[in-house]
Amino acid sequence: MQIRLTTLTVLAIAAALPAAAADLVFEEPASPPEQQAYTPYDWSGFYLGAQGGYSWNKTTVLGADQDVDSGLAGLHAGYNFQSGNIVYGIENDFNYNFDDKNDAGLEWEASGRARVGYALDRTLVFATVGATAAGGKVEVPGTGKKDDILIGWTAGGGVEYAITDNILMRGEYRYSDFGKKDFGSAIGDFGATQHKVLVGASYKF
Repeated sequence: MQIRLTTLTVLAIAAALPAAAADLVFEEPASPPEQQAYTPYDWSGFYLGAQGGYSWNKTTVLGADQDVDSGLAGLHAGYNFQSGNIVYGIENDFNYNFDDKNDAGLEWEASGRARVGYALDRTLVFATVGATAAGGKVEVPGTGKKDDILIGWTAGGGVEYAITDNILMRGEYRYSDFGKKDFGSAIGDFGATQHKVLVGASYKF
């Protein structure tokens, strides 16, 4: 009797073992999340924006120099190429000068320039140089207003920062020499130079 009871007990345990093994769940440990490689900001592409600032102008008319300061505002557009950390491209801009109090001054100015800079991820430090033109004006009592286009050169530099992938902010300084132009016998040569500081924003497409 004892042998039979022991045998039945062993058989019952043996039968239960496969069921217990089936109930065991083996969970594989979760794999660590994949880390995406960091990609530096890409400055290449077309951009369009607006700027404003202040200019310190010096005009030469009737043989005398005159300081003519003015606020200004305008638009700019350009295209960047990038090779490693080097960013280069072209840019055009047009600015209107808010100067209506002086007899001699600049009504507007525009430029076409090359730009080259060094990118520190989302920060771009750049230099720029190119050709510039300005609408000069002179008002002489008894003669009336004389205006003409001056042609010269401009150079400067600045810093640009990408706030988002599309929104760029900038600060810039530029010096311009617009040369001289003969405004007629009553006025003679008219010339102008300019220092200006600009802040602006661009949208990169």
